[in-house]
Amino acid sequence: MKQGDIFYESWGYDQTNIDFCQVIEISPSGKTVLCQMMTQKEVPSEGLAPMSEYVMPDKLFPEDGTFRLYVRVHSNGDVSLVGQYPFCRGDKRMGYFTEWEGRPLYQSHYH
Repeated sequence: MKQGDIFYESWGYDQTNIDFCQVIEISPSGKTVLCQMMTQKEVPSEGLAPMSEYVMPDKLFPEDGTFRLYVRVHSNGDVSLVGQYPFCRGDKRMGYFTEWEGRPLYQSHYH
């Protein structure tokens, strides 16, 4: 893991939401990272159900500021980020972020 890496969280009950964040700084111990939320852009796709799309990260959300997440290194070497992050106008939610591999991700919604 390094500064600039992008992670995502996929969550939802009857829909699939994707949140992206970027690593801004790694603590000296390597146990936590400072992150910032990112906007997303839709990737043109054909044949998807209505109200669904593929998305990719776009730009940093400057108004959300930074937040700290805990680093979890798994036995296979994969890295996850865990902790609370900014969500929906000042609220926070608990998240479990996976390293983004550069491919568009599927999300769905009801509006």
